[in-house]
Amino acid sequence: MPFKKTEKIRIGWIGLVIALWMGGGCAPGEKGGTAHGNGDSALIQIRTSGLRLFEGGTGEVDLRLKNVGHNEWSSRGRDPVFVSYHVLDNEGKNLRFDNARTSLPRVLRPGEEIGLSLRVKAPLDKGDYHVEIDLVREGRAWFKDSGTKTLVIPLLVEEKRRSGETSLESSVPEFNALQKLIRITLENDEVSFPGKTGRIEGFTAGAGYPQIWLRDAATIIPASRFYYPESHLTSWLEEHLAYQKPDGGLEDWIDAQGRSDKNTVETDQEASAVLSAHQVFVLKGKDWLNRPVAGEAVIDRLEKAIDSVFKNRFNSERGLITGAHTADWGDVDPEDPDQQAIYVDEKTRWTADIYDQSMLYESCRRLASMFSALRRKEKADKWTTRAASLRESTNRHLWQGGKGFYRVHIHLDPFPHDFAEDDMFAMGGNAQAIIAGVADAGKAHRIIRTALERQETFGLSTISGSLLPPYPAGFFKHPAMDEPYEYQNGGQWDWFGGRLILAMFETGWSAVAREKLIEIAAKNVRNGGLFEWDTQDGRGRGSDYYAGSAGSLARALYEGYFGLKLGEKSLDLEPRLGPDEGHARIRIPSSGFVAVLDYRPAGSERKILFRYESNFSGRGKVRWLIPWDFFGVSEKDPGRTNLEIRRDGLKVPFSLEKRRQDEYAVIETDFFEHTLEMRRVEPPAEEVTCGRWNNTRTRAAAAPPGRRRSFRR
Repeated sequence: MPFKKTEKIRIGWIGLVIALWMGGGCAPGEKGGTAHGNGDSALIQIRTSGLRLFEGGTGEVDLRLKNVGHNEWSSRGRDPVFVSYHVLDNEGKNLRFDNARTSLPRVLRPGEEIGLSLRVKAPLDKGDYHVEIDLVREGRAWFKDSGTKTLVIPLLVEEKRRSGETSLESSVPEFNALQKLIRITLENDEVSFPGKTGRIEGFTAGAGYPQIWLRDAATIIPASRFYYPESHLTSWLEEHLAYQKPDGGLEDWIDAQGRSDKNTVETDQEASAVLSAHQVFVLKGKDWLNRPVAGEAVIDRLEKAIDSVFKNRFNSERGLITGAHTADWGDVDPEDPDQQAIYVDEKTRWTADIYDQSMLYESCRRLASMFSALRRKEKADKWTTRAASLRESTNRHLWQGGKGFYRVHIHLDPFPHDFAEDDMFAMGGNAQAIIAGVADAGKAHRIIRTALERQETFGLSTISGSLLPPYPAGFFKHPAMDEPYEYQNGGQWDWFGGRLILAMFETGWSAVAREKLIEIAAKNVRNGGLFEWDTQDGRGRGSDYYAGSAGSLARALYEGYFGLKLGEKSLDLEPRLGPDEGHARIRIPSSGFVAVLDYRPAGSERKILFRYESNFSGRGKVRWLIPWDFFGVSEKDPGRTNLEIRRDGLKVPFSLEKRRQDEYAVIETDFFEHTLEMRRVEPPAEEVTCGRWNNTRTRAAAAPPGRRRSFRR
């Protein structure tokens, strides 16, 4: 089979039909009660004695359903009927009441019966559970509420042991669970098939999306790089490049059958390819850029792709990239109620939006850096200049100084609205503007403040609200997003919330970023997985095992919180754990990079220990976030900078670096095995200058190099 789901277990028919009524299940031929007098009653039959799954994995249970009530069942139209389940602990208490719905394959009239496969997702922790299977008339009632007897089967959840790969342990339980969710998501999205360029290995976007989507795959690498070999980073990208059009344009997705297509209302596919390639370049070096794909080097195909955007989607009057009217980064236009909503046609309304400008600006810069590594200076200069021009135009036309964030877009043809579109905060595009460098530090600060205010104002459970306020009901014709807070129209998307949290860590909001990352992790633990999007109050919707969310949140966790900054020939560490304990063992199979980070506050001694070691051979910096609260120092304390840092027992020189709410101690270092110790000390009287410790007077000689350990592979 070309598609592989590593934790998907199908429960087959075993022997004769067995109708279970464990915990009140329905016996064969027995009628259940009616739900609120509406005539809904079901007989549920199954031919297995239980389920056995890995943590967070899925299995399919074969059911027989009989309509023994008076009403017709349909999963379409008003008050649709679905099959679902509740997860119970070993004592029968509800652990996860609301779970994914399974549609009926056809209308089921009274007296009729059908076979159906119910997909069940296991809890995240090993143990003994039960699954209670029932039907629900959506928006009205579960069938069991008025007498239909449910079917309860045992569920054994086992731990899947993995050794020798990236892992973390944290004193914050939500972060441990988040890492598990990230790993489970990638495993369930693995895909392998023969393609034009050879064996293709990569990841689908999530359950229900069997293709390899270019824009999604670009955001998966920050997670997949920690667990998978080079083939999972490069083969799918080279295959996408092999589908390149004569004008340089790239497709949106490819699949195992050799099919491909493009959601033409978007303008981020080509930029996504370049951003993917740059991540591979950082890990593998410049030689990969010259690898031929269908007779043309990777780097030249990438340039051709970005050139095609400037050729086909560039408004010279404003100096901006164009795209169809969508909701922020979305791929659905407001004009069509069906699949045509993802394609440009005669009804398309043209705009220039902040998300597309930010994606293309970053891709131009990354393209320039790759050409520079190849010593193709003329090409590097070309793309550096284009990037600078695009940034200037973006800030001139889209930045709203009076509001503190970028417009979602400007219209390039008449399309009057009877609402204030410029008041809508497009979180995805604004977050990407910070990460890409379109927004300077001052703009980034205002964008983050706006995001925090909008979350509170509009009552979202996390920072991941995608468009606040959303477009009004009926503005989008497509039923997936014709209501506020639905899908891309204001739903919560961790795919972009993770990017915003990374931006918070990077720009001096680490304490708030930590809090918001915990919120997102806790929401996903409650939902039992990383979903494509979530409702206003945080209930999972759309595709589960959504790989883009896994990549985005992995980046926030490893780059933002743990502070791993790995470049092509550079390594910096910026731990932002504050008062938390944390241990990370990092391995990148494609490059052979390994590192161990161990962070231990000792509250009774008012000191923090940070041990690090890596096989990286160069030198770099440790930018250590100073948790003043841990040291019992307020922001206004005149002696708050009285710090001492020792490396392997000896005092070392350091400098201070301020970023908004964050302050760092910066140390030059190699990456042999070292232990840093940070503590606050009372300075001698002669060392006090204007209320601040002049650490330049007391600096000791730098400690000698540490020792290199051999890492187990």
